[in-house]
Amino acid sequence: MSGMIYGIGVGPGDPQLLTVKAVQTLQEVDAVLVPRSRGDRESLALSIAQPHLRASCEVLEAVFPMTEQREVLQQAWEEAAALLLARADAGQRVAFLTLGDAMLYSTWSYLLATLHRLRPEIDAVTIPGITAMSACAATLGSPLAEGRNPLLIWPDAPPADVAPLLQVAPNIVFMKSARHLEKLAEMAAAHGLEAAAVRRCSLPEEERTRDLREWVGEGEYFTTVLMRAKEQS
Repeated sequence: MSGMIYGIGVGPGDPQLLTVKAVQTLQEVDAVLVPRSRGDRESLALSIAQPHLRASCEVLEAVFPMTEQREVLQQAWEEAAALLLARADAGQRVAFLTLGDAMLYSTWSYLLATLHRLRPEIDAVTIPGITAMSACAATLGSPLAEGRNPLLIWPDAPPADVAPLLQVAPNIVFMKSARHLEKLAEMAAAHGLEAAAVRRCSLPEEERTRDLREWVGEGEYFTTVLMRAKEQS
């Protein structure tokens, strides 16, 4: 392989939140591979990176179905990995773009594992990015965690009761939480917790609320909830 493969975390949405290293790499690559879930949806990751790409930079697309079927996803990862390898073998510098950080709940981590399986000696470079939860905490003016208190990230539907989670950490981030706002509001009220939600964080249409019930039923995919105990030792 005479070229190079990069996985670039492009941050939460605001192009100004790209790291300097990400910008420098985007200005040098010959092609970018953009993940898509549906053929008719514009890529937010591409819109963030686009201002920094050379006019000659080729934009490639890889479709990753919104499914939990492992065999379907594995096929998508292998097809994308093969495309990256083919470009690198041809001497190109090619980057896979992913929202947020490249190693936190990102397709890149699966793609990187597939690349290593197909080509064990590969030397792919990962460039980290600002996470959505960091951006949400900044816009709310509320810390993710302080002192020695741990932080828990919950990526799925919340449990029946938040009490067991609070035994692990007094600060919890619920990702992709739009469908669970009613339940999260009930949990926060029952345990006297501070809770706030942000959607489309760092984008011009960003919104935030400290009344989770305000957004119940609206279903905005990019919704993050920050929850914390009011008094922490």
